[in-house]
Amino acid sequence: MTTFHCRIVTPADAVLDDEVQYVSFQAFDGQQGVMRGASPFLTKLGGGVCRVDSAAGSQRYVLDGGFAQMNHNTLVLLADGAELVSSIDPESALKKVSEADAKVNAVNEKPLTLAQREAIEHEQSLARARLAASRRS
Repeated sequence: MTTFHCRIVTPADAVLDDEVQYVSFQAFDGQQGVMRGASPFLTKLGGGVCRVDSAAGSQRYVLDGGFAQMNHNTLVLLADGAELVSSIDPESALKKVSEADAKVNAVNEKPLTLAQREAIEHEQSLARARLAASRRS
């Protein structure tokens, strides 16, 4: 099968730099899949699971927003955060969901700016994505 180059990069680390066969990730407007020969694009990442298929098998990551760019058979996922699904502890993920849910429920008790409200909702969404991914691994 033909391959293309994929890099997953965060502000803290280069998470992946490899030849891959297929990548699926959550864009801001829905799931997107990429194979060799894909047209160039630049899109905003949504928070969610990214699946990377290579000759060595599949790996899944939870990405926390950022941008994706495909150009000249190179996909760069520049993420705010990236975590290998197999390293997520389901109990810890469940605790983070509970904490995020409590923050969302507390939103109605105090006035917040739109940006603050969106940050809390984003935290809840990411916590739920981590929990769901950890339960499927």
